[in-house]
Amino acid sequence: MLAEALRRHADDELPDAAVLKLAPESERYRQDLAERLAEMPFLKLVKVGRSNNRWTHALLYLGPDGVWSKPYHAGEKAALTAERAKIANGFGLSHSTHWGKTKASIRQILLPRANQLLQLASVQRMLAEAFARGERVLVSNGIVFWYESDGGVGWQVKETSSTRESDGATIWKEGTILSSNHGRLVVLPYIKENGEHVRGHTKNGPNDGRALPRHRDHYVEIPFSLYDGDLMIGLFGELPYE
Repeated sequence: MLAEALRRHADDELPDAAVLKLAPESERYRQDLAERLAEMPFLKLVKVGRSNNRWTHALLYLGPDGVWSKPYHAGEKAALTAERAKIANGFGLSHSTHWGKTKASIRQILLPRANQLLQLASVQRMLAEAFARGERVLVSNGIVFWYESDGGVGWQVKETSSTRESDGATIWKEGTILSSNHGRLVVLPYIKENGEHVRGHTKNGPNDGRALPRHRDHYVEIPFSLYDGDLMIGLFGELPYE
């Protein structure tokens, strides 16, 4: 997601350190801020750390008037928010929004591009090879390539999701997914903190309504494969598996 955020702003105009508007208390961070914005010009929250040759950590917020705020202490939680801003702000989203909701929004943004991937010959080849190996679910960076045999649908794109129980839990890479409905979200198998293995399943999102159920004879239980890298990034360029 970070790589895609950077790609989207590759042609943005880089800021001039001299014209940045800062609160007087933040003036000492002008050059440091300019360097951070040269890397990510879309940021609305920046962690800076240069002050009279001493390394400190402070946060600067961009106000609605275009002026960067006075420095705030970068505690652990705030520093984490600044790291997440590198992704959220890159998609035009707020760094202060719940991180789970932010990632869900980004997956929605990426989903149309994922569907376009299905039209690429290289992706079709990849999926055909996976199918020949007996694989029916491929997961990469929140996007799921899912083979739907019922009704002759073939390969389609779904999203990964999680439950409150699975937040922060360990993904069970050897687990399986039992699909008893046609939900658009896939909860990957995970291991609870107490060691219990939870089988993956499909579901709809909170505002989607109930997922259309499958007939019991058409329940699908399949393993899944995790692919490294972001398959979305190469949509308009080189694909990592080409």
